[in-house]
Amino acid sequence: MLKYILSAIFVLVPIASFAAESSGIDPRMGWRVINFIVFAGILYYFLRKPVANFFRTRKEDIKKELEEAERLRAEAERLLEETKEKLDKLEIEIKNILDTFDSMAKNEREQILKEVEIAIKRILKSAEEEKAFIISKSKMILLRRISKEAIDNLRRKFENLSIEEHKKINDKFIRSLQ
Repeated sequence: MLKYILSAIFVLVPIASFAAESSGIDPRMGWRVINFIVFAGILYYFLRKPVANFFRTRKEDIKKELEEAERLRAEAERLLEETKEKLDKLEIEIKNILDTFDSMAKNEREQILKEVEIAIKRILKSAEEEKAFIISKSKMILLRRISKEAIDNLRRKFENLSIEEHKKINDKFIRSLQ
């Protein structure tokens, strides 16, 4: 295959040079074109696999990051559902307690209702604290992930900036501090 390409080059270049010379085009243009074709062929030969590998690994990395984000979202939704279920159970438990005490005698009812109200407040407070804890934990997990992704994105953006762009950003930051 290579010998056919070389043969074609050695036959076509002198013809192109002769034609270019008679038409007023620089005769060295044909050799420049050949040099460019050879250079492009060498680049293609040596860079084909590394470039393909780079894009393949980049695609896999992005796919893994998306899967991790999906997993974290599913985990947060699961925690939210568990919290809702716990709250529903607490509401049912509270209703059962109230129904039980309503059927008791009038004399004992006032004392028991006072105790139940205190217990309900403690249970609700505990449930609210647990709910707040779970929600804050979920938020922290999401914030960590978002922060990590934001930092990674900024890092990638800053790595691609030129020195002049870095200087502009630094100057702007210094001016904002003043």
